[in-house]
Amino acid sequence: MKRKKSRKRQLGRDLLFCVACLVASAALLWGGWQDVQNMLEIRQSIEDNEEKAAQLEQRQDDLETTRENLDNPDYIEYIARGRYLVTKEGEQVFKFPTLQETEE
Repeated sequence: MKRKKSRKRQLGRDLLFCVACLVASAALLWGGWQDVQNMLEIRQSIEDNEEKAAQLEQRQDDLETTRENLDNPDYIEYIARGRYLVTKEGEQVFKFPTLQETEE
């Protein structure tokens, strides 16, 4: 009779140990999965930020080029004549519609 009780107790302890191991394994797997998801989100964020940084560097280069061009009198004249239709005395300017204007 003692053997049956000790076997039942041993079986109960083994079962409890297995359940505890399963719960611990599940908790570790869940934590690992969350870490993997977090890592993937961080990688995506890094890629997005690198893309934004590249765009900003390109914008900065464009602005620096424009700033350098503003020191050039020929460029200023080109902008004034093209955008603002500034003319020299006695000069006539004819503005032709662009493709975008004709489509609208």
